[in-house]
Amino acid sequence: MTYLSHPVRRMRDEPRDESVALVLRLGDVDSEGVESRVEAVGGEVDAELAFETLRVVVPQESVADLCEIDGLDAIETAATLGIGSGDAEEDMELDDS
Repeated sequence: MTYLSHPVRRMRDEPRDESVALVLRLGDVDSEGVESRVEAVGGEVDAELAFETLRVVVPQESVADLCEIDGLDAIETAATLGIGSGDAEEDMELDDS
């Protein structure tokens, strides 16, 4: 069974008329098959990430279709995981001693 984060479940059940960036953890499914499904629902694969994970951008009304893909371990929002936030270095303090 695929894990769906709370925001993904909400988008699946009540999609808005906008796109969303999601992270798909592949599990037992091949990336080419998932890429084909993403493109078929009007989305695109934005990046291949570590740990057999894809970042995709899809219309929210297509989230329910992605939830039907057998073999995915998880579907989460990219924002939930902080992927691509670009501000990680702001929290770092460098010691120049």
